[in-house]
Amino acid sequence: QAVALSAWERSKTLIDAGEHTLVILDEITYPLNWGWIPADEVYDTIRSRPETVNVVCTGRNAPAELIDLADTVTEMTEVKHAYQQGIRAKKGIDY
Repeated sequence: QAVALSAWERSKTLIDAGEHTLVILDEITYPLNWGWIPADEVYDTIRSRPETVNVVCTGRNAPAELIDLADTVTEMTEVKHAYQQGIRAKKGIDY
């Protein structure tokens, strides 16, 4: 939980600064759903971000408010996964 909160605080700083045109909040849906990070703060930050900053949020079971806030929402369905074939996760690819 502490790591998730620290990552969110860093992400918020990056978004608010407006120096990056793209900030990816990878797997943010999990700490949102588990209550590890302040959901209202996340939504407010995305809502009030500088116009030049695009935010991509990933993860399963996105909260309804995040879906409502998003411009685009995509659901992916697993067809085939390397792990099923005994291939371990690769640094830089899977994590």
